Amino acid sequence: MKRYFDPAKDPFYSMYNVAPYTFAPYKVVWREQASMFTVAVVSSKENKVIVPDHKLMLVPFEDEQEAHFVCGALASSIAQLVVKSYVVSVSTSTHVLQHIAVPQFDASNPTHTHLAALSQQAHRLAAGQDLPGLRDLAGLEAQVDEAAAELWEITDRELMEIRRSLEELG
Repeated sequence: MKRYFDPAKDPFYSMYNVAPYTFAPYKVVWREQASMFTVAVVSSKENKVIVPDHKLMLVPFEDEQEAHFVCGALASSIAQLVVKSYVVSVSTSTHVLQHIAVPQFDASNPTHTHLAALSQQAHRLAAGQDLPGLRDLAGLEAQVDEAAAELWEITDRELMEIRRSLEELG
């Protein structure tokens, strides 16, 4: 997109690169600068659209289940290791999607819908809306890893090595 800012006549508080994707009802987001690649689904709240700033990467979605599927895949240890293997923590841009092959969401695929459901459940736990609470989040994250491993046809042994490698990398 082009910027049409003219400092001689335009206000400094202009917004750039605003397009229809900006107003999508669901967005998978992550911070450009962070020590750990953390993804989340954000959505419109009380008819108010959430507009991320320039330091938050986003992938727009019209469908909540599809957004949670992509979020679950990107939140997995598998994706975490891929990102950690090549990204400098101060520059985690949208290029992540060029290195992690998340398949097109298929609502008739049980692996896809299971991963989406796990992501939705993790979001509820993280928000404190689903008791018994955050202590269950680690177990849920393990289930996300297992569903993502199934998605990418990664064996249990390979998943164990991925987790070990992530732990070593800190």
